[in-house]
Amino acid sequence: MNIQIRGIGIPPTEALAAHIERRIAFSLSRFSAQIERVVVRFSDLNGPRGGADKLCRVGFTVKGLGPDAVEARDADLYFAVDQAAEKAGRRVARMLEQAKA
Repeated sequence: MNIQIRGIGIPPTEALAAHIERRIAFSLSRFSAQIERVVVRFSDLNGPRGGADKLCRVGFTVKGLGPDAVEARDADLYFAVDQAAEKAGRRVARMLEQAKA
């Protein structure tokens, strides 16, 4: 599974990149044979104004089913990553389940 990490307006630190890779691998590892690639993009929507404005978008391509994406917003970027990774795992599971039916 190929994971690409891109920060928009926020440079990815080593700690953040490691956290993203760990969370994505945990959520999607059981589907690694079916997932072609994963792109994680994150940004600060409001800049220095604060609030629940950190956005994490996880885009992925499932073999034979095409691309899809999920996103999560929170004041804490690490928590937004956690939420988006969980959503991605649920979405891939649902896509594969619907493809079987």
